[in-house]
Order: sequence, then C-alpha cells, then structure tokens
Amino acid sequence: MFTVIRSFSHFQRAFALRHRCSLFSPLMASAAAASPKKARTTVAAFSAGDKKRVGTHNGSFHCDEALGCFMIRLTSKFAEADVVRTRDPQVLETLDAVLDVGGVYDPSRDWFDHHQKGFQEVFGYGFSTKLSSAGLVYKHYGKEIIAKELEREESDPDVQRLYLAIYKSFIEGIDAIDNGINQYDTDQPPKYVNNTHLSSRVGRLNPDWMEPDQSSEKEDSCFRKAMDLAGSEFLESVRFHVRSWLPARSIVIECLNSRHEINPSGEIMVLNRFCPWKLHLFELEEELKVDPPIKYVLYQDERSQSWRVQAMAIAPDKFESRKALPSAWRGLRDDELSEHSGIPGCVFVHMSGFIGGNKTYDGALAMAKSALKL
Repeated sequence: MFTVIRSFSHFQRAFALRHRCSLFSPLMASAAAASPKKARTTVAAFSAGDKKRVGTHNGSFHCDEALGCFMIRLTSKFAEADVVRTRDPQVLETLDAVLDVGGVYDPSRDWFDHHQKGFQEVFGYGFSTKLSSAGLVYKHYGKEIIAKELEREESDPDVQRLYLAIYKSFIEGIDAIDNGINQYDTDQPPKYVNNTHLSSRVGRLNPDWMEPDQSSEKEDSCFRKAMDLAGSEFLESVRFHVRSWLPARSIVIECLNSRHEINPSGEIMVLNRFCPWKLHLFELEEELKVDPPIKYVLYQDERSQSWRVQAMAIAPDKFESRKALPSAWRGLRDDELSEHSGIPGCVFVHMSGFIGGNKTYDGALAMAKSALKL
C-alpha cells in the first residue's frame, strides 16, 4: 500500500518500496456486481471503518483519474485510501470520494466528475481551461499537498504561489488534453506528432488489445502503474518548484527591484547569482507593472567566469528580442568585436543579436548600456 508523501525523503523511501506494495490488495469481484448486466466492479480488500475508499471508473483509464487518485491519497483525509474501480451507481454511493465517474461535481461530498452536461468549472485566478478530475482534486486539495511539502501553513504566500505555478505548468495541460482542448487556436494541422507527453504515456499503459490477459486484475495492475507514473511526475514537479523555482523567484525579484541602481533607465537587470530567470522575469514584470520593461539581463557564466548580456525576448515562447544587440556587432568575436563596439574585453555577439559576452562585468554592462542607445 502506498503511503502519504510528507517529505522528499519520505517520497524517495516510499517509491523505493513501490514494487513490494499494492494499492489493490488483493482484488476481488464485488458481490454487488454479480449481474452480468451491471458494470464490473473491482475493489481493494479493506477493514470496515479503518480506511476510506476512493472510487473511479473501470475500463480504459486516462491520466486525469490516475493522477487524481494519486493526489487525493496524499491528503490527510484520504491517506492510504483503497481504490474502487467501478461504474455501478449503487457501489459509487457507498464510497468516500468519487473521481471521473458518477456525473456529479460536489466538493462537499468529494465527488469530482467533469463529464456531466452543463459542467464548466475552471480553476480560477485567470485560468479558463475546463477542469478534469485531476484539476478538480487539485483545486480543492492542492494547497494542502503543497503546504505539507513546504512544511508551512496553507495560508503562507509561498504556498499560494506554488499552488498557481504548479497548476499552470503541470495540471492545466492534463485538464486541457482530457477535455479535448487544442493548445493553439488554429485549424492548421500540426507540423509533427507529439505522443511523448504524460497523458499519452499514461494512455499507453492500458492493456493492449492484443494482450491475452484482459482480466480486471490485469487492468487494475496497469492502472496502478498509471498512478505511479502520473504521481511520480507530479511530485517531481512539486519538488522542482520547492527546491528550484521558488528560490529562483526570490533572486529575480531582488535583482529586479535593484535595476535602477544598475542604470537609471531601469531597463538593465543584473543577476547577482545565476538561476532560471526568464519565466520569473516575464511574470514579475506583469505582476509588478514594470515600465519600461527590461531589455537586457546580465549574468556570469559559471564555467568561463566571463559575463553574458542577454536580450529579453518579446514573450516566453518567442525568439524575437525586445531590443536585440546592435546589428553591427552580430557575428563578430574578440578583438574585432571590441574594435567595432569600442568596448574592451568583448568575446562574442550571436548572429541573431539575442546574446553576447564580455570578459568582465564592467565590459558586459558597457555593452548593454551602449546597446540601449543604438
């Protein structure tokens, strides 16, 4: 049986024991589903009053209910709950939570389906993607899960920041794919096929039609693997945001607030410590209403110890720069670049003008200041 993930060391220990554990210990046919006309039901053996039971549908599974079942079992309320896979309404009514089946969204009862007519629930906070069962569970229990990982109260501002960031970077895509929402507003066919995303990989864990064993036990074993896969990647996302994303945000906001000390224009930012900064800077500029926006970011290359001056892109997913380094510098290197720019210590400027380098901080800053004027 899986255990609730309360810390990253706990996470690692729990997954080291994965193959000695079973979510559906041992599976048995439900007596309530004895009629051949009723949907097949498989349940985990459990002690009455000892563990809660979380239900989802049997048959082919998708990423949203696999992830939803994993996440809800990380909560205090449903810690180590048994999973019941059925479409039988009478069985569903006896369960403590129901995901992706049942035709009801009622958080007061922990019923989280999204297939019923008229369902239009979204995450809020400016997000407009219709939720899947995973998004519904995350909407109501995500803060609790994150607060446990951070070991802080749910009201802590960093919990709220991670709650929104993880939805944006991880959960929303699963919601959109499950609800058939295209990533781009276009009728043009895609230039290539991408079947490597999490939803596709979970889908491939369903028993193949050529598989001789089409039993409910085989199906449930595959669903357990799907929960493992979706859940491990969710926790990796949480771990990344706790260990990397949040500290990087703190560095970027500090450097952004100091920009006028670098240059009176406020259009040059210097990272006092290298970190992943691009997405943070875009979001913080919008959040803090930065005007004029940053044109160049300086940071030290940790390997060469030289300095980089990078032009900000016009958007996170665009290559075009807000103000590329001067065209007269592009493609030049070393002494030739220093001669053309009049700045000693130059190393290079990329052909597109999105990045350049100098041997020293003062040289890189001079490049940025000069580029602002050209």
